[in-house]
Amino acid sequence: MNDRLFDFSNDDPERMAESQPEDLFQAVQALPCWNRRALAITELAIFGWASIALTQSREREKLAEIHGLIQRLQVIHPIENQPPELEVATRYLRWDGMAQLLEVRAHSLDYHQPEEVEKRSHMSKLKDALAAANSTQGVRTQELLEGLKLSKARLSQLLALAEAAGLIERVKQGQELRVFAAGIWRK
Repeated sequence: MNDRLFDFSNDDPERMAESQPEDLFQAVQALPCWNRRALAITELAIFGWASIALTQSREREKLAEIHGLIQRLQVIHPIENQPPELEVATRYLRWDGMAQLLEVRAHSLDYHQPEEVEKRSHMSKLKDALAAANSTQGVRTQELLEGLKLSKARLSQLLALAEAAGLIERVKQGQELRVFAAGIWRK
């Protein structure tokens, strides 16, 4: 994390690109409420970073970082606490549109080729856990949770990504949800 605060006095795109979303968040958090300049510069930064992420990034995490920034900015400065003349609601509506684009792009990355998905974080551990399991019984999701040492939310994301790429199948057997290797992971 950077120790410097985002500079609202500078609207040079190259200088903004040197900053990080967390720098901007900290600077906005330090504001008592939005002002015209900070709102305009924040929007430029968000749209600049989002444009780069949408066109150049194949990393879901970068898209999620900017999406999360948009949400957090709106939470720390709710519309009802802002001066009406700034029309913050209109800006937030545009930011929500950008957040939706980021979400769609991130979702599209979930459907990569299986070989690409295999390279993602924790996938090799998941593959190993499934390879060690009985292929006819699969693995209970609770076992994966304990074995991979991931949060429930992260395991759910991992399984959704692997399933979308055709690497696993999830089957409900009685009260249990079991995970089986599929596609190129099936022996």
